[in-house]
Amino acid sequence: MTRDELVTRLNLLPPLPDPVLPAQARPAAVLMPLVEGAQGLELVFTRRSRWLRHHPGQVSFPGGRVDEGDPSLWFTALRESEEEIGLEPGRCRPLGRLRAQYTVSGFALTPFVGLVEGQPRFILNPAEVDEVFQVPLGYLLDFDRHYLYRLYRRGRVHTVCFIPWHNTWIWGVTAAIIHQFALQIAR
Repeated sequence: MTRDELVTRLNLLPPLPDPVLPAQARPAAVLMPLVEGAQGLELVFTRRSRWLRHHPGQVSFPGGRVDEGDPSLWFTALRESEEEIGLEPGRCRPLGRLRAQYTVSGFALTPFVGLVEGQPRFILNPAEVDEVFQVPLGYLLDFDRHYLYRLYRRGRVHTVCFIPWHNTWIWGVTAAIIHQFALQIAR
């Protein structure tokens, strides 16, 4: 999918309403940064530092919880992306907002799709990020690569998505966001 096709699809879609989330859910936002790569549009991921207390070593998008002074969720996603991978906020153009996801760690996580202008040079914050890598968007939008499993936990059924990429599994809320994104733009 080209940049123009993606922008057109995102602009034609009405945003899906957020699901009803628990009242105690803490607001957070992530950025799904898209860059022009060798294979067209590519999505940027981080691998969380293995020294973090929560979700160490997992694949994620840059982002985090809302700070008291943040004027918007978009601002939060940009601020956190700059803190984690050195992405300059002025280089990122918003393309769309996806439905909030409730995470197992108690966050109402709102994903934003953003187009990064030019070829950024990522500067990793080693306290938060061990690695940054890119995956072609076409690969991620291929439903044949999405593995959905139903798990029973605390008396409830949970669907967990897994997406393989080389020697890495993208899973959990990160894969759920990609799956939701693929479903939304495939319509």
